[in-house]
Amino acid sequence: MSLERYFIFSSYAMFTSGFVMLASTRQLDVFSLALFAIVLIAGWLIDTNRVRWSVGQRWANWLMGGCLTFVVSEWYLLGVSPVVVILHFVFFASSLKLLKRKTARDWLWLYVVTFCQVLMTAGMMVDTTFFFLVVVYLFTAVSAFIGYEIHRSGQVFAANNSSRRIAVEYWRGGEGSRLRLNAPRLRSLPLFSAFALVAILLLAAPLFLAMPRVSRGFSRSGLLRGETLSGFSDSVRLGEVAQVKLNPQVVMRVRVRFLRGQGQRTLRWRGVTLDNYDGQTWNYTGQKPVFTKKSMDGYRLSEGEWKYGDTEQRFFVEPLNINTVFAAPQPLLVAGLPELARDEGDGMWTAPHDYYKLDYTVLSDTDEVSDAELAGENPRAYPSEFQRRYLQLPWEHDRRIDELAAQVTRGARTQIEIARRIENHLRTAYSYTLDLHRVEDGDPVADFLFNTREGHCEYFASAMVLMLRSRRIPARLVNGFQMGEYNDAADVYTVRQSDAHSWVEAYFPTRGHAGGYGGVWVAFDPTPAAGLSVYGGGMAAWLRHHREAMEMFWLEHVIGFDTNKQFSMAVAAQQWVSRMFSSYKWDVSSWWIDWIPKLGQKIESWKDRDDVTGAKTPESASSNSTSDFAAHPLALALLGLALAIVAVIFWRKYSQSWRRTARHDSAASAVSFYQEMLRTLERAGHKRAVHQTPAEYAEQLRIPAVTEITNLYQQVRFGGRLLGDDEVTRVSLLLRELRTQPGEFRRSRFHPSVS
Repeated sequence: MSLERYFIFSSYAMFTSGFVMLASTRQLDVFSLALFAIVLIAGWLIDTNRVRWSVGQRWANWLMGGCLTFVVSEWYLLGVSPVVVILHFVFFASSLKLLKRKTARDWLWLYVVTFCQVLMTAGMMVDTTFFFLVVVYLFTAVSAFIGYEIHRSGQVFAANNSSRRIAVEYWRGGEGSRLRLNAPRLRSLPLFSAFALVAILLLAAPLFLAMPRVSRGFSRSGLLRGETLSGFSDSVRLGEVAQVKLNPQVVMRVRVRFLRGQGQRTLRWRGVTLDNYDGQTWNYTGQKPVFTKKSMDGYRLSEGEWKYGDTEQRFFVEPLNINTVFAAPQPLLVAGLPELARDEGDGMWTAPHDYYKLDYTVLSDTDEVSDAELAGENPRAYPSEFQRRYLQLPWEHDRRIDELAAQVTRGARTQIEIARRIENHLRTAYSYTLDLHRVEDGDPVADFLFNTREGHCEYFASAMVLMLRSRRIPARLVNGFQMGEYNDAADVYTVRQSDAHSWVEAYFPTRGHAGGYGGVWVAFDPTPAAGLSVYGGGMAAWLRHHREAMEMFWLEHVIGFDTNKQFSMAVAAQQWVSRMFSSYKWDVSSWWIDWIPKLGQKIESWKDRDDVTGAKTPESASSNSTSDFAAHPLALALLGLALAIVAVIFWRKYSQSWRRTARHDSAASAVSFYQEMLRTLERAGHKRAVHQTPAEYAEQLRIPAVTEITNLYQQVRFGGRLLGDDEVTRVSLLLRELRTQPGEFRRSRFHPSVS
């Protein structure tokens, strides 16, 4: 592969990586992606001279005008998202550039557009896929820019030497020890690109760790609207959850920690609570959600004396077009949300997050009341409002449901026994399916119970609620998610849309609260085991789990890297240093770990003192704190390090100066000061042509300082003259004159002397 082919190949690899990043967001239609893929292939064939055809400039202008008309029509007439409209326009404009014979400006334009595609992708993706694609993009970009510079330099060199035949040779070393080399091999370019990429990532890592964090979590990490989930609003039509269960898309990931030494248990993630059924649709009829006041540690939801729960859950929720906050039952504390509202059905709501992810923590009291404790509570007197909401039946209620409930619970003496019998009957007498075919009109719950005898979780839960209410037991429907698939590699539960679930909560008054107040809602799940999610194993599951483990690492330690993590990392580093020095019997903790807190305490104590009592004034306190800081060993070490860095910078600048090399290598020094003169003149607008000799260049400018430096350069470089102290001083003065008084030779640019 020639250098020209390498340049084209690396450039198209960069274009392809940017295109793949946009395609991986799954926000664009298949037709647009397929069309642009074809354009990429066609552009490659044109640039490699396999196809003679290309788009002319006139046609490109006409097509660009037509494209603008099309995208405006998409936006205003078809209602397409503005972001998608912009992507369509970018794709079309890029296609016109790809399908023409490219100039250097066209290549640069395509590079910039590809970089903009990466930026847009960064607004749509925050997972590890984006990280891997960015690494590929950076590698191809470095390769492409190296190839472009070689390509551009070759074109300039050929244009300046079009009338001469030039053979290029490669040498290493100085005048006295020059070694001829072979032409560089092509495989050195991708190897250098890989090393450059590693250097970029290594240099970026400290900046990422040290950069101050303003916000926490995943705020505003998305650009396009998140996915809409049916079944999680205050009005849900029976059957909507089945549509969600057909989608394997990830909804959230949950890290669960069971506190107080209790073993692992199966949980459900509560979403919305619905209490009214009209024969087709479930609704919430309580008061609107009320915002909860935020305290120091979050939103406290428990009444009376505060106590911590026994289950901690940390939720990583994907961007969703719903406001529901998911949690295990009986939440006591919620932290990490911008706002929190709670309704009368124990549902929780937050600000819309359809453009960004949520990261929040919940502490719940997941202790369950045993059946034995509930067996003795059987009051049936409830307040009217409570009866209206939780004992309501449809207007045209099918009485066969009441008869079935009475038949199933015949002989039961307690409310908990009635509930368990109905739950067991539905689990064992009916089948689970997502493919429903109604055979008659009317109430779909009655159709499920007496005709099809098969359905999904919503039908089982709805049937149990109606049967409980017919037996005068308050009940409500809950829509949420099953616990999800446990990933031991990441220690999280991955919850997908296919884990969407409906279950029942029945009300049992506790002892001393027979009036319907102060009772407990107990969960029941009448859905058969076939309706519960089952996750496969084997190699596919192993690969999926480890990919999700990397995903969680990326979400927690990269996307969710905040000030708290920075502080924890600093504390861990301090503790490691303390342990390391303590092994050598050198205790640094008193002046390394405790110094900053002690200094803060001193400053606060100085601020609190009263001048009347003879204490230190603020001015004296400030001076003393400054002196303490300056006298501290760590401050002295930092000051010494700063002075060392400054000394190294000045030493390198001096060691690389032509003045230093003038004493032992006058020829090299002459080259250095002559190059410094050329750079100064080039900044003023006088660039030396490639074909000009130093004497011709000085004759063209007619500037005394340039002429004198050029004569001295030629005497030293080619005449063997040694630079003395006077000549070194004279050259320094002439170079300073060119830098500080450029007026004379700038005027000569517009008014050259004519001989």
